[in-house]
Amino acid sequence: MRKLTLSLLLAFSFTVHANESKVDIEQQSVLGHQEIVTLFPGEIQTKARIDTGAATNSMYAVDTKVIEENGEEMVRFTFIDHQDQEYILTRPIVDKVTIKQASGKQTRYVVEMGLCVGTHYEETRFTLADRSRMTFPILVGRNFLENSLLVSSSEKMIASPECEVKLANKDPEELPEVQP
Repeated sequence: MRKLTLSLLLAFSFTVHANESKVDIEQQSVLGHQEIVTLFPGEIQTKARIDTGAATNSMYAVDTKVIEENGEEMVRFTFIDHQDQEYILTRPIVDKVTIKQASGKQTRYVVEMGLCVGTHYEETRFTLADRSRMTFPILVGRNFLENSLLVSSSEKMIASPECEVKLANKDPEELPEVQP
């Protein structure tokens, strides 16, 4: 009897937990596997690949240089959009990741940027990488997509970036430097 009661309790708790974690698909926005996105600050519009197979976001960055501003470790880098327009950005370093490749290990900096895809805006993390051999300067991964966006592999460029960005909590002095 004890085993039966325990089994029923466990089965019931798993059922309740499974129902709580379901996402309401009707509340999701649908994106194509390629979209125009806007990066903030700077309102930089560029093409992005929307990739459910990638865990995290990545952005095209060259000429990375670690600097210190007001006692904070920052990285200054050049972002190159899909039209080869260059933007010099300075962002706080929020993390460093080590990537293991056949050619050896590579350390990449992680920064936080605002990202608008369709009507969805979020402050999200990007690893900085040389994406010169890639078609898209931005890769949007699951860390941005989860719980709010669906991706149609048969569609592309279906969601124009139309976000209301609220920087009310930010002092204008704290906003990072952007130079086109």
